[in-house]
Amino acid sequence: MSIDNQDVVIAGGSISGLLCARELAQNNHAVTVLEEHDEIGIPEKCDGLISVNALSSLGVIPNKHTIQNKILGARFFSPSGKLIEVDSPNLDIVVLNRTKFDNELYENAIHDGAIVEKSTRYISSNSHNSHITVNSSRHQYNCQYFVDAMGVSSLMKKQKFGVLQAAKYIIKANWFNPDKVDLYFNQLLSPGFFTWVIPINESLAKVGIAGYGINSFSNLDYFLKDKKHTIIKKIACPIIVSGPVDQFIDNHNICIGDSAAQTKPTTAGGIFSGGLAGLFAGQSINQSLLSNTNLVSIYEKRWRDTFGSEFNSTRRFRKIFDNLENKHLEEIFDILSSSSDLQDSINKSGDFDFHSLTLLKALGIKRITRLFNIVSSNEIKKLFNN
Repeated sequence: MSIDNQDVVIAGGSISGLLCARELAQNNHAVTVLEEHDEIGIPEKCDGLISVNALSSLGVIPNKHTIQNKILGARFFSPSGKLIEVDSPNLDIVVLNRTKFDNELYENAIHDGAIVEKSTRYISSNSHNSHITVNSSRHQYNCQYFVDAMGVSSLMKKQKFGVLQAAKYIIKANWFNPDKVDLYFNQLLSPGFFTWVIPINESLAKVGIAGYGINSFSNLDYFLKDKKHTIIKKIACPIIVSGPVDQFIDNHNICIGDSAAQTKPTTAGGIFSGGLAGLFAGQSINQSLLSNTNLVSIYEKRWRDTFGSEFNSTRRFRKIFDNLENKHLEEIFDILSSSSDLQDSINKSGDFDFHSLTLLKALGIKRITRLFNIVSSNEIKKLFNN
């Protein structure tokens, strides 16, 4: 097996790994990305919901063909079908074709000088005094830094909790709103999570479900059974709701994105948080290589400074939500639907990327007091004392 000397080897060619590679290649470092699949972005497990502001923060301007839809609001359904509808055009939320989006990142990375080895499986890595040896299905590499961007499969080797099995279909139907996301809450059908419908256009949508201890495909079929639809594609897509791992860095070994569980504990969204992790990691590795000093701890500090408070809050929301029954959800919907100013509050305080603060501001003290009467939890107190 041939030996290739690189500054950095990254295992995983999705958003986190590709943005990290782009950052390093732009600074003229020798970087190779190992991608086990023969096509970038396949299978498309992420639904691609993100704000334009977040994309700008990642330094990405997607091709117009990559943006599938613009989302102008959301509809929330209680277990019994009560509806809360929110218009939020000011949040500038779009739906990306993740396969095309990841391929744009891939093209940018190789244009800047990164090497991306497709159909190449990461096997192992070993740290030595002066370098790290990385073994793949094709080559052996000697490098100074190794970045784990392999996603949920890598995370599950570190922890067995906080990963929910989920199912997603691409469907053709006409019963959803083409510019609003639908979220259906039912602790019997999707315990600890929800069913989602994200429109691609007037006739196509991404429909998914997740929950603790369920057969996700069977439950998604049950959700759809009385709704006229045609299934175009089925995808298994495990999601992460645990909150980030305790440590992102082990000397010259670094984990980013789903490998570090950098997804929101409430919605499992991770394009922005995982993408910024790739950028921060790439920038700190660049500083380390230029100074010949290990400065990668800067990456972890920057990420936690940016997302730590938000993720702590959303993790507490999750602990509260996990303990709710359907009767509690119905009462909460009653409180929220009876509030005439909720819509205005959300629009004024809205921030799609840091939604725990948005929710707290929108609820206000009167609604919070009423929610205390439904759920007695120390986690609620911690939320409002943050």
